[in-house]
Amino acid sequence: MGVKQNFSVPGSIVRITMQNFMTYIHETFWPGPNFNVTVGPNGSGKSSIVTALCIGLGGDISSLNRQSDLASLVNNDAKSGEAMVEIELFMVEEKNIIVTVMLYNNGNPPWWKINGEKTSKKELKTLCDRLQIQPGNMCQFLPQDVVRDFPTMSNQQIFYNTVKAVGDTGLIDTYDRLKEIQVEVEQLEDQAETKENTLANLERKEKKLESERVIFEKRKNLEERKTEIENAIKWEKFKTLRKQVKETRDKERSLKSRIDQMEEKQAPIRDFLETYESKVTTMREQIEQADREYSACCTKVEEFDIADLEDQLDRLVEQERDLTQQEHSRLQNKNRIEREIIELRQHLAKNQMDPETDTKITELSSKRSKHENSLQRNEQSMNEIEFHHSTLKREVEKLERAEAQLQDKKNRKLETLRRENPDAFNGVMWLRDNRDMFRAPVHDPIMLTLDVKDRNFARYVESHIGRADLEGFVCEDPDDVNLLTKQLRENLRLRKINAFHSSPDPPGSFAHPYSKEEMSKFAFMEYISDMYSAPDAVHAYLCRQKALHQVPVFREENNFSAQLKHKFHNYYIANQKFNTRKSKYSGELSTGMEDIGSRKVIRLAATVDRQEVDRVVAELEQKRKQFGINANRQTTMGRTCENIKAEISKLNVLIGDLRAVKKDFSSKQSELAMKERTLEQLKEPKFDLNSEREKIRAEKRKVVKLLSEQMFKMRDLTHNSVRKENERRTLHLAFQNIESENSENSERLAGLNRELETARAEHTEITVLWDRDKRALQEKHSEARKATGILSDDVKYKPPEAWQKRFDKLGSSDENVLAALLDECESELKHIKKIPDKTIVDIEAMKEKLALAREEKEQMETDMANKTHEAAKLRRKWINGVELLVENINDRFGSMMAELGYAGQISLSQGKREIDFSSYGVKIQVRFRVGHELQDLSKGTQSGGEKSVTTAVYMMALQELTQVPFRCVDEINQGMDERNERAIWAQLLKVCQEHQAQYFYMAPKFPYSLPFNDQVTMLICNNGSVEKTGHKVFRTKQFVESARKGRRR
Repeated sequence: MGVKQNFSVPGSIVRITMQNFMTYIHETFWPGPNFNVTVGPNGSGKSSIVTALCIGLGGDISSLNRQSDLASLVNNDAKSGEAMVEIELFMVEEKNIIVTVMLYNNGNPPWWKINGEKTSKKELKTLCDRLQIQPGNMCQFLPQDVVRDFPTMSNQQIFYNTVKAVGDTGLIDTYDRLKEIQVEVEQLEDQAETKENTLANLERKEKKLESERVIFEKRKNLEERKTEIENAIKWEKFKTLRKQVKETRDKERSLKSRIDQMEEKQAPIRDFLETYESKVTTMREQIEQADREYSACCTKVEEFDIADLEDQLDRLVEQERDLTQQEHSRLQNKNRIEREIIELRQHLAKNQMDPETDTKITELSSKRSKHENSLQRNEQSMNEIEFHHSTLKREVEKLERAEAQLQDKKNRKLETLRRENPDAFNGVMWLRDNRDMFRAPVHDPIMLTLDVKDRNFARYVESHIGRADLEGFVCEDPDDVNLLTKQLRENLRLRKINAFHSSPDPPGSFAHPYSKEEMSKFAFMEYISDMYSAPDAVHAYLCRQKALHQVPVFREENNFSAQLKHKFHNYYIANQKFNTRKSKYSGELSTGMEDIGSRKVIRLAATVDRQEVDRVVAELEQKRKQFGINANRQTTMGRTCENIKAEISKLNVLIGDLRAVKKDFSSKQSELAMKERTLEQLKEPKFDLNSEREKIRAEKRKVVKLLSEQMFKMRDLTHNSVRKENERRTLHLAFQNIESENSENSERLAGLNRELETARAEHTEITVLWDRDKRALQEKHSEARKATGILSDDVKYKPPEAWQKRFDKLGSSDENVLAALLDECESELKHIKKIPDKTIVDIEAMKEKLALAREEKEQMETDMANKTHEAAKLRRKWINGVELLVENINDRFGSMMAELGYAGQISLSQGKREIDFSSYGVKIQVRFRVGHELQDLSKGTQSGGEKSVTTAVYMMALQELTQVPFRCVDEINQGMDERNERAIWAQLLKVCQEHQAQYFYMAPKFPYSLPFNDQVTMLICNNGSVEKTGHKVFRTKQFVESARKGRRR
């Protein structure tokens, strides 16, 4: 029951109709698109639904572990002797597909139909593969008996079925081939043992000539060995020198390219600096000339005065206006003018003008010009300070952005933790607010406190430390570990939390087993403990638990790499990880290899350069201090400019006042003279009005002409002053730009010169060394070629393959070791006698027989080696997939068991020999009680409920590894108590919702008050003898409605 939902996944079951099938006469089920719960008493037909789905969709009846043949599925009461199952599959963009299967109890084979058309089982399988329906997959069909038998399966059976359940055919095919190779190798081992016996018989016959043969063989071997050693020494000297020459050549080319690049960078800078002085000199002269011209223009504008002409024009206008009235008011005006003349004379007598007025005006104007020049210089300095201020501001902002980018890398690591382990992320957030609760420092998860020094080192560090430790907290006090885990796991309900105790021992406490000088011949890079920086407590924990100070990393494999397995338990060569184990029984060393090149670095991908952080912070602090000092200079210079402007304003007021006094006195004098002349004229009518008017107009024209000329001059002076000011400002800005560019280019050129001198000195040394080594190399190659020849005309720098094999058998390619071996051979040859020819013939005949026998044995060993190599090559790719699969299952299984309050672990078990592939298995270990150790899942160790819980969780852990449209689980709650059944129910609901697939869950009963949500559909099975002809005859909904009506009555 539940809210009706729409189907969305192709292949989901829409309808199941069964006719005369097992316990059903005629029944149709309409499941929902999500979680379908089938409940009913034992024998009511719940498991029959699983069987119908399996057989109807082409599954094998043997996978159900119940019936032995298909005829037993036909209902015994069926008169027709046949049964029918019809399954309707949902399709998204086409009509639903109806699959029908007919079964017979008379021995006839079953047959299938798709949408009413008869089809073969192969075509049905193709349809199911397209829809990802896998009837034999434990992930999709988990019958009742498989649940019960699961704990009794061996590790090898669980492994094979798990790989098969995931549906990776490549892993299955490779595994089958590996087992075939194992059988072939074991057969070759038996044949080699037989051949070994034959060889022993021949060797016993050879003992008759043993003493002479030994002497002969010993001398011959010594002579051949001497030749081999001499030739090997020649080739080793050539190879060593050739490698040295290549390195010298590469270094010479690199230095030459570097020198060319630096010279190219210097060229434009030198061109600029060569023209700088002339540009600056010319620019300064232009600026000084512009300043002088501007000052001169300003002085001319300020001193230009047209007030007298304006007054004169005003008087003439007034005279012209008054001429017509003068005659009529001559007498009245005469008296008035006389009075005004007296008043003006009195005013002039009382207000005599200071004769020094013009001198004072000149002095004040000169003083003002000096202040203006000073203001101009200060404003220029102010502009320079502002330009420097803006430059410092840009540098500070640039450094702040760099600091923010470095901080952003830390934030990306924190975001990675939030994505990979939300519980640990929430723990970090809580710890930041509650550090005062702890006695000693508590460090964030190791992936946050550990900074890899080089991005290329991150793969080795992350691979060796592992996910669990990288996400774990480190406490310096053991009591803090318990407090932290209690707060995070119990109070905050954070399950995936790891915490460790580690004392903050200094890095010097963990010494490396060998020095870098001792390791240099192996192409040594670094020990992993030197590839990162971390707090002392974190570093001490990693060294104690992971022994990182004893794990070296080498750039590449060389002739000495074979010695590493005797020195280290774990080490890396390029992208290969090696681990060495010593057998407790035979004492032999076995070496495992793993390719980590394809591993993606996740938790340590964002590397933080601590030295860069310190450099940026120090430089940022220095620039901020300079910025503050420059701001103070800017403020001081601003106040100075304002004071000068205020002084200029005061001088302007004084000059204006003096000019006003001068103008007023001149005006009064002019007015007095005019009135006196007027009075003289007014005594008698001595003039003709028209003629006087014409004279005045003529005078006006003259004054207007003079005034116009003066105005044009004033305009020209003003325009010229503005133009000079613009030219002056433009030159000042251009000068500042040139100065700034010169400073930057000088610094860059100085740095490039230093680098170039160093590079040229190195290049000269390398060139001399290269020429000397090339000549020596040609001589060494000529000696080696004469001794053995070469591999081919195309490959002239290697000995022939036969000689190379003989060199390899010497056991070492070190020149010192070979020289010691040569001395030893020569010493032994001096003390060995020569053998007669007849004895040599007998020895040769016996030797041919032995050689043939040994050749046959070697061929067998070669075949075994080839097979073993083929197996190793297949295993390298195959084991990565298997280990990743087991790791994914282990993560999911452990997480789900932890959610139930238990503990679980999935691991890959292997045979004693690397080629023992038939012994590979999946080991399941569980713990249901606190304080107990993890125990293997077995028939007699755990209770029935515990085995059911383990089986259920393991099957659910496989869910996300294969996506199918629907899943069936039959009575997975066998033997569970109510608590476990409720917990498993909750996990099933969660898995169903996460994977958005249809789910069939069969059980005879449930605990009370289980949580149901809208995705649950209930299918109820009932027993009874009821004749039905169709699915609409007997409907539960009608019974419910009838019961409700009866209750209302």
